[in-house]
Amino acid sequence: MNMNLQEMNLIDLLSEKHLALRKKVTQMDPDNINKTESHILAVLEVHSMLSISEISRIINISRQGTHKSIQGLLSRGYVEAVEVAGNQRDKHIVLTPKGIESNRERLVIKKQLEQQIINKLGNTNVELIKALLKEDWLEN
Repeated sequence: MNMNLQEMNLIDLLSEKHLALRKKVTQMDPDNINKTESHILAVLEVHSMLSISEISRIINISRQGTHKSIQGLLSRGYVEAVEVAGNQRDKHIVLTPKGIESNRERLVIKKQLEQQIINKLGNTNVELIKALLKEDWLEN
């Protein structure tokens, strides 16, 4: 076990594990979608259609950073910009069939990784971790 982890507090441990898992998902992704792009695609799957500003607020990065990531997703055909009735200024971003399929492929990867964690920690421990993470223990 990594000795550095032994000295970390809960916040840093969660961050380290999160980063390591996101890195694994990115490495296993045949589409070579980075973590920001992956986050955008996941948010669009939940919300169906959002403006760049709305996406930026949800994923908590600058509008410019969001715009750059969306431009990459647009150019590779994962999302498209659509006109919104009554709104001349903003276009909304939606998933294309390619984007939907990419999300499905990443879900398979995540399930494979979860199974590896279950094999290592045991199903009972993984279910406990999931239950604890679902609890509302952070003040807003």
